Amino acid sequence: MPAKKPLLMFRVGYMLQYDGIAEIKGGGSHIEKHGEGGEMWNFRPESGRCYGYVMTRHFSGIDLSRIDGSKSWHENEELEGIDIVFFAKKPEGGQTVIGWYKNATVFHKVYRKRRGMKTHGDWEKLDYLCEVDAENAVLLDESDRTFEVPYAPVHGKGYPGHSNVWYGDAKEPRSQDFLKDLSNYIDQYSKAADKSSGACKLGSRSSQYDQELISNIEKAAIRTTWDHYESLGYKLTSVEKDNRGWDLEALKGVELLRLEVKGHLGNVVQFELTPNEYMQMQGNAFSYRVCMVRTCLSTPELTILFPKKIGQDWMLETSDLKVRVQLSEKIAAKAYEVI
Repeated sequence: MPAKKPLLMFRVGYMLQYDGIAEIKGGGSHIEKHGEGGEMWNFRPESGRCYGYVMTRHFSGIDLSRIDGSKSWHENEELEGIDIVFFAKKPEGGQTVIGWYKNATVFHKVYRKRRGMKTHGDWEKLDYLCEVDAENAVLLDESDRTFEVPYAPVHGKGYPGHSNVWYGDAKEPRSQDFLKDLSNYIDQYSKAADKSSGACKLGSRSSQYDQELISNIEKAAIRTTWDHYESLGYKLTSVEKDNRGWDLEALKGVELLRLEVKGHLGNVVQFELTPNEYMQMQGNAFSYRVCMVRTCLSTPELTILFPKKIGQDWMLETSDLKVRVQLSEKIAAKAYEVI
């Protein structure tokens, strides 16, 4: 890991809230032409997380080797503990900091996808290349957007330039001085916000609340899956406490299905398979189902995913191929939506 805490800067279009489709200005030719951009959702929490977007050249994403050159990075690998500062061109001119993520996770050269919320008028799919706990996301009120960001073509080499992504790795003294001032500004603002309500922190939960929430999500997901298969004529048995690598067994005639249930509070597909679950999925691929339940605590939506091996890799997909979930193998496997 690098010696100093990594910091990225993302130039985005200018908005008031960044919580969905609304007026957006600046941010590049795409926004100028279409009046919309993927950053419109950067500060809307979903299930306790915020998901960040910035337009990159040729949709190439973030090069993590620019942040940590101590290893070789592969597409879709993650780096945690990165501070990201969002800045935008104000309508009246000049660039200013509009907010930040602290201790975010950034993906290497890839955009992941999440489903938009139809009830909010979102796009069907939303791209993102980083994520953060909502309690670590700060969006500044418009009156507090006073920290100016120099522009390299005007103020000199070493500052953010034409690219929407600035890695902060320029060697010019002015660059290092700017980074120091920016870090001090964020630290001072955060300390002041702890004593007042000046900064808009987007989420904070106690550990007890988290435990209760997780329990309620799990129960709702199990109930939704159970009811679905029971309605199809299966006899259900819970094996959650048996450590078999799946939660439920569904029997109809001689057919036995092994059901692993994954509940979600919101729409974003993001779950992990334990080493045992992942092993059982591979060994029982024909009868294994991952039952993904989204929006568990409002209107639960069940998606049945089937394991599929492609070369040396595993994926999960629906029978109609409308949802495909990539499995990123570590010790176990972490899942995220790709189409």
